[in-house]
Amino acid sequence: MPEISENSTRIARNTILLYFRMLLLMCIGLFTSRVVLNSLGVDDFGIYGAVGGVVMLFTVVTNSVSQSISRYITWHLGLGQTASKRAFHLVPSSSGDGLPQAGKDDNLHRVFSTAVLMQLIFCALLLILTETAGLWWVNNKMSIPADRYSAANWVLQCSMGVLMVNLVSVPFNATIISHERMDVFAWISIGEAVLKLAVALLIFFSPVDKLKLYAVLLLAVALLVRFTYGAVCRRLFDETRGRVVFDMKLLKEMTSFASWNVLGSSTYVVNTQGVTQLVNVFFGVAVNAARSVAFQVENIIKQFVNNLLTAINPQITKSLASSNKAYCFELVGKGVKYSGLILLALGIPLVLEAPELLRLWLKNVPAGSVVFTRLTLICVFAETLFSTLLVLIQADGRIKGYYLVTSAIALLCFALSWAAFAAGFPAYVSYILYALVFLLIDVVRLIYARRLTGLPVWPFAKESLLPVICVGVLGSILPVAAHFLLPQGGLRLLVVLLAELISLPALCWFLAFTPGERSYLSSKVLKRS
Repeated sequence: MPEISENSTRIARNTILLYFRMLLLMCIGLFTSRVVLNSLGVDDFGIYGAVGGVVMLFTVVTNSVSQSISRYITWHLGLGQTASKRAFHLVPSSSGDGLPQAGKDDNLHRVFSTAVLMQLIFCALLLILTETAGLWWVNNKMSIPADRYSAANWVLQCSMGVLMVNLVSVPFNATIISHERMDVFAWISIGEAVLKLAVALLIFFSPVDKLKLYAVLLLAVALLVRFTYGAVCRRLFDETRGRVVFDMKLLKEMTSFASWNVLGSSTYVVNTQGVTQLVNVFFGVAVNAARSVAFQVENIIKQFVNNLLTAINPQITKSLASSNKAYCFELVGKGVKYSGLILLALGIPLVLEAPELLRLWLKNVPAGSVVFTRLTLICVFAETLFSTLLVLIQADGRIKGYYLVTSAIALLCFALSWAAFAAGFPAYVSYILYALVFLLIDVVRLIYARRLTGLPVWPFAKESLLPVICVGVLGSILPVAAHFLLPQGGLRLLVVLLAELISLPALCWFLAFTPGERSYLSSKVLKRS
């Protein structure tokens, strides 16, 4: 119990740090997006989103390897905390527990070194793909104004450079998160956001081609951030220092894990950036601009949820590694419940007041952005709500069957969107298909979590899903009433926000929080007062 209490305190502290980071990033990011859109114009903004999306298609590799590295580093830390013999690749030792301190450090260093080698290999593969398939697609298939092909190719090359730099940074980022040093992660991220704001302001006043300059400066920011992560990690964590160790057995093991993650990551990228390419082919860059706006709103919403999950996820993996399933399942349920409540708090006013909020944010709102934004919020709910179940499945390690099934289901979104566009349906149909497909995947996640780890389904649904449903239904009554009773404008937006601010916290307190959670929050508030 003392250990669990300490873990809960660490999760709470890290969550607060990450939300502080997120609020600053959101404020900076919203202003940055407005400056970039006004500086580039709708067409160049759409070109950057569409051409950058070509490179994003290859993030299937980035996401897969990132998940593999994070899982192995965190799992090993969990094993080290309990001195378990279940480690996946131990240094031979004659000591009683098989894991002397030197052995633990050496194994962690082997994992980190192997992760760096994996990233370099995948960087080479991505470079080949971009310089062949990527160049062919941009110059032969994309709908781009004739005088902007040169700028589009600059965007392609610089976006590829940013992706490769970020890929090499993954082992360092994963190490920081696995050690739960969210303060370091937060401050570097804030510095990166400030640099991107400086880039946006610079291109606003630049006399040269703004799109080309924007792409080059974002690459420069990525390089600076990459060196910062490397320097900080080498200062704080022993496993990131010293010579690179080549461990073929561990490389094969981690690559095998990552290869199955490829299926999951690839379907997500195809269903987002792949559909973006379809939208470009069928509807042109103006609709791409509206989709880019919705995609930025989606990323902001996901940040609110991911900040919480970034603090919880390492503990899920560590507790499963140490065979503490009761605590592991408790964290999974809390992750689902808190994610749902966060999505409700953000989603209700955004769905109701999207036109006014987008106008305040962007001033010049691309046509179609309101519909896309409203629908993307539903997609985020379906995709994100069961994220901790995916973490649980990945922590178990037996992911082959899960990814075979879910990837086959997920690819339906791209195929059905293509068929719908060809049949003459509007662009927003892809969002509806996406939400339906991911609701089905949520069911599959629950089934596999039960089968692999023994997650109790009914207690899980009762303690995590039911409170979210109750709060969502009751908490939307006052905001919806205000929306329909008042005329559109700033006053209605203010009343909707106030209505939610009054109803949602009270409903969460009485319907969603457990007595233990209410007691914990009360003690923290009293301690502060």
